[in-house]
Amino acid sequence: MGQPLWIGASVPAGVKYLEAFRKLKLGECVLTLLPVDHAEALAVARYCKRRRIHLYFSELLCRGEADKGAGRPAGRNMPRRKFFSKAALEEVFDAAGEYYHGRMTIGEAGGVLYWPRAYLINRRAQCWANLKPVETMEEAHKEYIRYLKRFIRFELEKIGRGPLLDVDSALVFKYHAEAGIDNLCLESMPGDPHRMHAAIRGAAKAYDKPWGTHIAMSCYGGMRLDELYLKRWKTAVFHAAICGAGYIWPESGHFVYDQRNGEKFAFRSPQMLRVRRILREAYQFSKVHRRPLDGPRVTFGVVHGNHDGAPGLWNPSAWGQTDDRKWLAGPAEDGWELVDTFHRKNDWPKETILGDMDFSGNPPYGQYDAVPIEAPLKVLKSYSCLVFLGWNTMTLAIYDKLKAYVQAGGHLVMSLPHLSTRTDRAAEMKLFRGGDFRDLFGVKILGKDEKAVRGIKCTVDSSLPRWRMPRWRVCTDPRFLGAFTPARVKVTSARVLCGHDVFYDITPEQLASQPVLVENSLGKGKAFLVTVWEYPADKGIARFTEDLLRVALAGEQGEIRLLASDRVRYAVYDSREPECQVVYLLNTDPDCPCQARLWVRGGMTRFFVLPANELRVAWIREGVVVTPESKMTDVAQWDVGGGRHTLKVFTAVDQGVEVHNTTDKDVKVTINGESRVCPAGKAVRMALKRRADPARKEFFAAGFLEEPDFCWEPADLPY
Repeated sequence: MGQPLWIGASVPAGVKYLEAFRKLKLGECVLTLLPVDHAEALAVARYCKRRRIHLYFSELLCRGEADKGAGRPAGRNMPRRKFFSKAALEEVFDAAGEYYHGRMTIGEAGGVLYWPRAYLINRRAQCWANLKPVETMEEAHKEYIRYLKRFIRFELEKIGRGPLLDVDSALVFKYHAEAGIDNLCLESMPGDPHRMHAAIRGAAKAYDKPWGTHIAMSCYGGMRLDELYLKRWKTAVFHAAICGAGYIWPESGHFVYDQRNGEKFAFRSPQMLRVRRILREAYQFSKVHRRPLDGPRVTFGVVHGNHDGAPGLWNPSAWGQTDDRKWLAGPAEDGWELVDTFHRKNDWPKETILGDMDFSGNPPYGQYDAVPIEAPLKVLKSYSCLVFLGWNTMTLAIYDKLKAYVQAGGHLVMSLPHLSTRTDRAAEMKLFRGGDFRDLFGVKILGKDEKAVRGIKCTVDSSLPRWRMPRWRVCTDPRFLGAFTPARVKVTSARVLCGHDVFYDITPEQLASQPVLVENSLGKGKAFLVTVWEYPADKGIARFTEDLLRVALAGEQGEIRLLASDRVRYAVYDSREPECQVVYLLNTDPDCPCQARLWVRGGMTRFFVLPANELRVAWIREGVVVTPESKMTDVAQWDVGGGRHTLKVFTAVDQGVEVHNTTDKDVKVTINGESRVCPAGKAVRMALKRRADPARKEFFAAGFLEEPDFCWEPADLPY
């Protein structure tokens, strides 16, 4: 689903603050309070339409209330006030026309799952109430959806039409979409931005929703507004941009900064000038550089399973059920912690590492999604590999969909708990279809062996050549020692890749009779099953899981790969005009530049430098990689023919540009009329003079990043 990139800010209510927003050059979208005066509200909407500012309103209802009329959200310094009628409100929406994109609702409702218990009991935080006690995961899922729908229905029936947005920090976006939210919004920084961007993007694809990022930097960006805070703020903005967010704005702390720890910075303080300059830099980038519309390539998915109630941050309970110990987070919820290893390079002494080069430290194409199991088959098929790590309650519809996914060419990795039909966490696992998985995994589960400390040996390669298993000779010490419960398995069509063992000597036949990992071919795809009764993050099997994930992540690497520090996040986009790939390389290290190389269909670039705390862009076509020093660059045209590459490039600054030839033939590259021959396997450096696009010349202005002298009148922000 394609989205342009809009940068903006949260601003106080009223036209004068929209005018200030424009003068300060902070973007093209705003989140703002609805003015209490109807005439002023209409003026805001008309101003946004006239000035082409994309308009979002903050919440109109008190959180957790659906029967007391409209008002500003309840809470500190936010008293509720009556507003005008539904018809008058919709007149405001209509006045903004196509530039009205909705209002926040069910703001931070995911707090029902991730907030501390004390916030929720008797609505102590003046917001949401805790869900009623339930017995099963299915009941909790239904209760959460019922709770949300109550407020959504009231908003639409009594307050005004949508679109409706959420704003949340947890792994709840698929449930909010299910409940009826039209536009998904991540509150970034309370949780891990890697995990939460994966969750919101996966849900947006599954439910075909737009999405964006609301950065709560002032509240969660750091203990002090110091140099590292400012660098982290810049990384937060550009990380959201490369992840595919359609809109990005800061929640607060960009006009003035006033924290309870006593730190206060006025509007014209050096710190606030830096915060806004970074936001302005992102705005300039979004207008000078045209990010391709179709979002980043994502081919690796972690399945967000049926009835999974892991919040993903803070509260160590599933579904916010804090009154019964059976709901305490366990191995099912801990599975979401395993994704943190996706962005960490292998440790050098790890003996299971295989390959010619270590591309670990990022998933394929730099991104992964948390994929709702509710996603249509068409969406699932967009991922080359799907892995289950958390809770899942298996149903016939899900099983059939996964089977169709594999038949179509997908690679599926599951463990026995994901094939259980139970919804009660305290109940024994009951396997779907009595454990008969011959049609998908090529095995039938006959029962359990006893739980004991065992090791695992892998002596057979996967039939997928790029899935390089950590093969060992048979006579060796058991690896991955831990206490786990193997299944008793009847193998039909599957191949046993790994088996369990407790001693040095064993025959290949004995190992194959004690399977831990099997692979089955089905249609065009492969289905892998870990035949133990523990969840992947259970302590007894977690080390094996981590290694299996490494094998899958390495095996699924794509035609463009990054060789660099694991502080570098990257994303690959497919551009249509011009036809090429665009790679975004974000060095999240605040202090240290790093060298990087791109692997392109078997060829390699030379090393190039990624500055600390900076984004660099590379364009790729037919093995030729063009990477300017400055991100304020746009490749407008790229023609190829007869060993020649001719590019038309716009840039906001004078700079150097590197051209890397990863092919085995010399190429002639011409950029803005200047030509160089780039030998096969080599790189050349060319000069690139400032050149503005006439249609966007204001954003190429030399002084664009400078802030005009401006008198700011303090006023409440939406949050």
